[in-house]
Amino acid sequence: MAKAIGYVRVSTEEQAESGLSLAHQRAKVEAYCIATDLELVAVVEDAGESAKSLNRPGVQKVIEAVKAGEVAAVVILKLYRLTRSVRDLGTLVDLFDKTGAALVSVQDSINTQTAPGGWY
Repeated sequence: MAKAIGYVRVSTEEQAESGLSLAHQRAKVEAYCIATDLELVAVVEDAGESAKSLNRPGVQKVIEAVKAGEVAAVVILKLYRLTRSVRDLGTLVDLFDKTGAALVSVQDSINTQTAPGGWY
């Protein structure tokens, strides 16, 4: 079973304090991993953080896990939860490609693990 790390983010303090958005994202990431036989080793969150840059504590933890080869996949609910920058997305995809990690965006139906986008 491949190991995965989940990432969830909200940008406003109000969203962070309510926890509803983080809880919703976490539940969807967990359900995806169960449905696709991924072992979810952690869900990292950035509460009250903008996705304008990759200088966020949670996303840095994800990057370190990928660089260390600890996970085969990074699972997010939507791409804009990870980043709103095309340049940063390109940087992350390059890193994932170099390390063999997949980027999985549940609601965007993206899975870079295989050409058809699934675990085979």
